[in-house]
Amino acid sequence: MHDQHQIIDRDKWLEVFRSNIRATWLIVTLKDGTEYFIDSTERWHELKIYCDNNEVFLSKLSIQFKSHRERVDINDIDGIYFAKSVVGMLGSKSKNTYTIGKIKDNIVYKTLWLIPELIVEREYQDHESGCFKESIIYDKKKKN
Repeated sequence: MHDQHQIIDRDKWLEVFRSNIRATWLIVTLKDGTEYFIDSTERWHELKIYCDNNEVFLSKLSIQFKSHRERVDINDIDGIYFAKSVVGMLGSKSKNTYTIGKIKDNIVYKTLWLIPELIVEREYQDHESGCFKESIIYDKKKKN
């Protein structure tokens, strides 16, 4: 595992990526051009704090495992939600997922991505109240 700071340097990310090829990554580009490489919920929360404090929002979002990368369309949204989750039923094998939600007009359009496969398991709509507030990054310029 790497240090407690966000990875914003592509060369540093490649070094960490090669040392932990089992990680699933969120690759985020902010509207100020900064690129972040996120491998945990804690890193997402750090990014949220940075975005809130600097009133900056995401311009691009991708999810990646090894060389498989999927781009998430985040055009024309009010906010973005991220959480790790587990899906399972009694007697069956649990599935690890990343939940990515695009917020528009107080509705969260959630996609559950199986990880590490990066296959969409489920898509559905939820209300913002069904999300962990600490995991939502709002576009402050649209919210105000």
